[in-house]
Amino acid sequence: MEKNARYSETVKGVFRTYFFDFKQSEKGNPYLRITESRKSKEKEGEFEQDRIIILHKDLDDFAKALNNVIQHHKESKDAVASKE
Repeated sequence: MEKNARYSETVKGVFRTYFFDFKQSEKGNPYLRITESRKSKEKEGEFEQDRIIILHKDLDDFAKALNNVIQHHKESKDAVASKE
C-alpha cells in the first residue's frame, strides 16, 4: 500500500491498470486518487500516468454520477443485445 493510503484497490485492464487509493492529506483531509497507468508509446519500458483527485466532500456525488453512467451503459448494452 502506498504512503498515506488508508485503502487501495487495483484494476488490471487489457492495456491499462487503474489504481484507486483512498488517502489522507498532511492536514488530515481524506481524498480519493484515481491513477490510470499505461505503457508509453514513445519510450520503451516506461509508463505514462494520469491522475484525478476526488475530495472527500465530493465523493458521494462523484460515486452517484459514476453509478448513473455505468447503469446507463448496462441498459444501452442490454438494449443492443436484445435487438440482435
